[in-house]
Amino acid sequence: MSKPSARQERILAILRSRGPARVAELAREFDVSPITLRRDVEELARREHVVRGHGVVRLPSSRRTDRSTGVVVVMAPPRSAYLAQIVKGAQQAVEELGLRWRVEDIGDREMVGSAVRRGAAVSGALGTLVFPRWRTVAAVEAEGDEPAPGSPAVLVERFAPAGSALAELDAVRTDHSHGVLLALRHLRERGHTRILLVARNDSPTARTIRAAFVAQLPGLGLPLLTEPLLSAAGADPDPGTPVPHVPAVVRETGATALLAHSDVDALNLVQQLHGAGLDVPDDVSVVAYDDVVAGLGGLELTTVAPPKREIGREAVALLLDRVERGGPVRHVELLPGLVDRGSTCPRD
Repeated sequence: MSKPSARQERILAILRSRGPARVAELAREFDVSPITLRRDVEELARREHVVRGHGVVRLPSSRRTDRSTGVVVVMAPPRSAYLAQIVKGAQQAVEELGLRWRVEDIGDREMVGSAVRRGAAVSGALGTLVFPRWRTVAAVEAEGDEPAPGSPAVLVERFAPAGSALAELDAVRTDHSHGVLLALRHLRERGHTRILLVARNDSPTARTIRAAFVAQLPGLGLPLLTEPLLSAAGADPDPGTPVPHVPAVVRETGATALLAHSDVDALNLVQQLHGAGLDVPDDVSVVAYDDVVAGLGGLELTTVAPPKREIGREAVALLLDRVERGGPVRHVELLPGLVDRGSTCPRD
């Protein structure tokens, strides 16, 4: 096997002294085209001298062979019961692999790059699992101007905007469009054709559910009775957004079924319906979304159940694969299921 060229030796020297480097920056430093530099990197990677990924090149990790010291850093919002279950799945996977984990809070407005840099600063960090809050569309769009972080990282329950630098990060999320389809099919099979969506509007998940609901109704032969309704006070980034009285909308539209996100909000909606003289499921069928507490109330709710712990496990697998092998960036979607607990009934 031939030895690395002089330029390739210099690339290795830079990586030893500085750590991970962006391919584009190395091309400028060597005054060669990105294609030429990329060929050098590909040759070095073929010989297992370097690991490629996210437009970044780095030396192979030696930490993968010492799982007593490797740390997986989790950057997650502190007050999300839904995301906490994903974190739990990740923690279980990390412990089963003999690694250590550390959880840090990510701020509502913290950029992904900042979170990854904080994660990389943890002693022994192998990489970072990042749970961006992205409460608003503007927050997501702002990320599009940020360069991709140079340290191994995986976006969890989020995909970055297409074409952004962050889209070069591995990512795993639930296919929430499929979750909405499961709920609508479940209700339609029971004879419901007048269905409302009552949902949050303060996360990428919520926005996906809202868009999928509107988009999928025509294909199922169902009418759009009204635009998605806000599920609770504080469920929209704009505190001034009005919250409708759902029982009144049910009566005005003749709706016989609701899809409600989140399931915490769904349980509160059931109380509203009961207080207005509407029985669940006899008068109004309800499908909740999230399956965090839907099975814990006085009336257990049929719910779309994202594979939360499996998402966490897959995130760990993606991260370790990135650290140890590199290769193409992967965006993975896992399908949710539907748990029938009897809060829907056939429509005569």
